[in-house]
Amino acid sequence: MTTPSSRAIRGLEHEPLAFETLPAQLSADMPYEVSFTVLPAHPSNQLHIQRASGDRLFPPIRAWPSGRDGATGAQRFRALLPPLAADETVELTPVLSRAGLVVAELARRTTCGVRAAAPFAPERTASPANDVPRYRWASEFLGAFTAQLAKVPESFGPAPDGLHITFYIASGEIHGPRINAKVRGEGGDWMLVRRDGVGVADVRITYETDDGALLLSRYYGIFDLGPDGYERALRKDYDPVPPLVVAPQFITSHPKWLWVNRLQCIGVGGVTMADLLVRFDLYAIHPGQPLPSSEVPPLEGTALAEDR
Repeated sequence: MTTPSSRAIRGLEHEPLAFETLPAQLSADMPYEVSFTVLPAHPSNQLHIQRASGDRLFPPIRAWPSGRDGATGAQRFRALLPPLAADETVELTPVLSRAGLVVAELARRTTCGVRAAAPFAPERTASPANDVPRYRWASEFLGAFTAQLAKVPESFGPAPDGLHITFYIASGEIHGPRINAKVRGEGGDWMLVRRDGVGVADVRITYETDDGALLLSRYYGIFDLGPDGYERALRKDYDPVPPLVVAPQFITSHPKWLWVNRLQCIGVGGVTMADLLVRFDLYAIHPGQPLPSSEVPPLEGTALAEDR
């Protein structure tokens, strides 16, 4: 049986209407999906909607089954009513048949097509193209991170979601214009190597700064081992320096370092697999005011240093 595609149904402006609640007026030039419930249910039931406008008869509309009502057991049907012309009145009569014999006529409905008034639309300036940048932003270099991973990492073997490998941190440090600290040895990366060869980093690190503050850093990221990286990781066969991109955040209660709690950072670098040495440069990302070309209204009190 040919029925309207689900894509066509979803594309309608109106939600499906119960046929018995079909209003006396419908917007002209617009199709409507309607639903029916039929009792008693029977697998051979067929439903057609007869249409008449004055003395003119139209070809009937065939409805299609759409399941059962779980509470009542009623059989459900749906049909797509074609658009009405403006001022066109049509009488709709659902007819239930079985094996070619009419079983019942359901309550009929009469409706008229009306031309909807054009909605008022305030004049708007042309929207900017959505394929160009809209906001200024800046990166601030915080420091160069280096960590020595402990040998040998723990592998938990293939799991339903991929290969789990834990890399524990033996030692490390970060040095730069904003952060100077050593990495305490309690941290690590509880990595999942997906079957597409991408390692998803899941890292927890504790930094001890030069002035004695403790900073907890946690982040996820991408460790790209290549398209065949999963199969190679099972054999412990890796590229010499796979690229690494991470997105660290910080948590601390030290009064001199509360500013790091507000940062979203990125780190870009790589891992030397021969000696399990991780290196990345750590940056804080600072959003600023919208670009003038974006037509996005500016925000008070939000600006980059170079915007002021």
